[in-house]
Amino acid sequence: MASVHRQGSHLPPHLQISLLLFLIAALTFAACAPQQTPPPAPLATPSKVITEEGIEFYVWGLKLPGTNQILRLRAGGALTWLPLNIVGVVGFSGPATDGFRQADINLISGEKVHGELYVGHLIEGDTDLGYWNMPLERVRILSMGTQ
Repeated sequence: MASVHRQGSHLPPHLQISLLLFLIAALTFAACAPQQTPPPAPLATPSKVITEEGIEFYVWGLKLPGTNQILRLRAGGALTWLPLNIVGVVGFSGPATDGFRQADINLISGEKVHGELYVGHLIEGDTDLGYWNMPLERVRILSMGTQ
């Protein structure tokens, strides 16, 4: 009689059963382990826009329509681009000349920049009354929110 040799099983049956029971116990334990709750989302705050007339607006989703969300800054004769997402507070002073206006800018990193910002476009977003926009030239203080 020819002996039949089984392929693929190199463990004795009692070790196979022990291994199977261990895997079932490990999977059961993992499924019953307490789940870690995610940290709470950071508190979102609207941007605050104060006009030259002293009117304050609280604006959600503030952006510069039709741009790459970049402010153009002229300082010391050089033109620089500041991404809107690194800007903390902008304070304007004086009238606009050639589309630029004197500004003191506090970046979210804590750095302070002084120069002239291009104000020839709109800013827009949403207030509690709905869609809102305003020429940047009419703004005295712009404080970016966290959204």
